[in-house]
This record gives sequence, C-alpha cells and structure tokens, in this order.
Amino acid sequence: MRTSDAVSGAMAAALGAALIVAAADLSPLPRQVYGAGTFPKVVGGLLLLMGSLLVIKGIRQRQPWCRWTGKVALRPFLKGLTAVVASAVAYILLVPVLGFPLVAFGILWLLFQVYYRRGGVRSALIAALATAAIWGLFAQLLHVPLEPGLLEQVLYS
Repeated sequence: MRTSDAVSGAMAAALGAALIVAAADLSPLPRQVYGAGTFPKVVGGLLLLMGSLLVIKGIRQRQPWCRWTGKVALRPFLKGLTAVVASAVAYILLVPVLGFPLVAFGILWLLFQVYYRRGGVRSALIAALATAAIWGLFAQLLHVPLEPGLLEQVLYS
C-alpha cells in the first residue's frame, strides 16, 4: 500500500508537534541557554516544517489518500520485522555488558544484511564507519555518555 504525501506529511507534522509539546517541560541546564529540550525541539520543528511541505506537495499533486501497489511477501516482511525487534532487544540487553561500539556494529551489520543483502565485508565496513561516526558525534562532540564496555581500554588509552 502506498499513502499520499499529504497523509505521510500530516503524520510527520503531528509527530513533530507532539515532540515540541513533550520537550517543552524539559528544563534548561543551569547557566545555559540550551538544555535537555533543545534537541527534541529542533527535531520536532524540522519534522513539523518538512511534514507541512509534504502535505502541500500531496495536495497539489491531487494524489489518492492510499492505493494498493501489490502484495507484500510475508517471508521478507517477517524477516525484517524480526531483525528490527531483535535489534532493539539486543541493544537493551547487551549494551550494559558489551558496550555501545560492539553492539551498534553488530546491529547495523545485521540490519544491512537483512535489508540490503550486500556482501558481508561491505556491510561490515559500512557498519564500522557508521558506528565510528555515531560514537564521534554523540560521545565525543555532544558528550552523551555511551557505554564503552569491553573496548574501554582501547577507546580511552
């Protein structure tokens, strides 16, 4: 099934508005103009803006609200769903034990294998680069505490 850009945009805009409302209660940091609510508000604002643009595009194109594009194969759907759920569960259970870098690499590799069916080496390379970029952005630049786990000696020596 394919939905209209107006429907997708309305859902994104509604999510953005809800994010802004939810982030309004988060207090700023002492002696700082930004705080815990800054990032969610920015993301919410971008979702609201881009969702609104999609709504306008969908209305201008006069697309049907939804249409069936064909059957969805059950096996790939279940395989992808299982991979996503397993990734979330693995992240929750394994990050405190193994640490973020190892778990993120494993999860990304698994998802690349399931969704893109690329070679294992290519998936591993992309997963390693993405994990390094996420670690650099969040742990190093934004100072978000990510559990180093087993790699603590390697990362901080």
